[in-house]
Amino acid sequence: MDGHEQRWFGVGRSVLADPAEAGAEACRAALDGRPATLLIVFASPSHSTPAMAAAVHAAAGGSVLMVGCSTSGEFSAAGVGAGVVVNALGGAGFSAAVRAVPQGSTGLYEAGVTAASCLDDIDAEHRTVLLLGDGRSTDQQEMVRGAYATAGAAVPLIGGCAGDAMTQTGTWHFFSSGGDVQVLPNAVLGAAIGSTKPLGIGIAHGWHRVGEPMAVTHSEGGKIFELDGEPALDVYAQRTGCPPEVLADAGAFLMYAAVRPLGLARRTGEDIRIIFAADAEDRSISGLADTPEGALVWFMEADPDAIVAATAVAASAALEEIGGERPLGMLVFDCCVRTLALGERTGQSVDRLREILGPVPFSGFYTNGEIVRRPQAKGMHHLTVAALAVL
Repeated sequence: MDGHEQRWFGVGRSVLADPAEAGAEACRAALDGRPATLLIVFASPSHSTPAMAAAVHAAAGGSVLMVGCSTSGEFSAAGVGAGVVVNALGGAGFSAAVRAVPQGSTGLYEAGVTAASCLDDIDAEHRTVLLLGDGRSTDQQEMVRGAYATAGAAVPLIGGCAGDAMTQTGTWHFFSSGGDVQVLPNAVLGAAIGSTKPLGIGIAHGWHRVGEPMAVTHSEGGKIFELDGEPALDVYAQRTGCPPEVLADAGAFLMYAAVRPLGLARRTGEDIRIIFAADAEDRSISGLADTPEGALVWFMEADPDAIVAATAVAASAALEEIGGERPLGMLVFDCCVRTLALGERTGQSVDRLREILGPVPFSGFYTNGEIVRRPQAKGMHHLTVAALAVL
């Protein structure tokens, strides 16, 4: 038996109404009688309960490493919906270590440092750090910077920030280092995965530039005060045609701006910067990640066909990184706001994954921010898809 046969990756999904029953059912399906090295759990807000997390952990024997978070929807080869998805991997070729940073226990940069310190426990030829970030933080890039300071350029970061079904009410994380199970609000989790085989990462978004580039002339973190020396909100409203009544209503502006993002220039394209709030007094606009002064940005526009295809493009890129071999499984992190842009076509993205992966198990969740940090991608992304192929 070679290393590929020894290692395994399983996915289980349940939409049972009772959170604990759903968690146990999904876990049993993912394990299929096998002992797991690591559990990765995605659950809708209605199912993100202590009883669910405990039931998942118990179904795996009660001593396994576990990370997970609430979502704005989950998906797998079995479909899209609200419930619980459990991913499990195990076998002699895998190793794992985990860390949890509760909300408010430290700053975001330090949270990233601590989350990625799980790498200290892993000695393997191929390694990555899976980050499940705080979906309610206002500068998620700081978390990624901290994790990168620990992981360095040689170890890629991959993951997503927890969701709350786009209610803006708060997110939950599920964690166990092998003993007690914790359910933590708005936390940061890290899971180092070591493997004897390569781990492939892909990223895509499907948006395109419109109009002329603009210089960010005044910003602080995720808040942009000036574009081309003019008040950022005025420039945004003029260039996108935002009606005054939308500007005056925070909820309406959120829905309007979410699908009219900025693209931050990078050597390999653009990182998407979602805009979620406006300040009528200082005429600023705000996003969830750093948009540094001096950077060039564009307004971005959705191409519906390209948005649908982005999931498959990211998955294909991840497969290329493992030499085109058939993986054991795949994890996908897909921005929740993309579902607003896609509407009824949201399920088509999952259909494309089925076509590409065939019998390979896969799952994912709709995130409040996507994470890919490696030489070609700088960290936090929005309106983007990130994929991890496990060989």
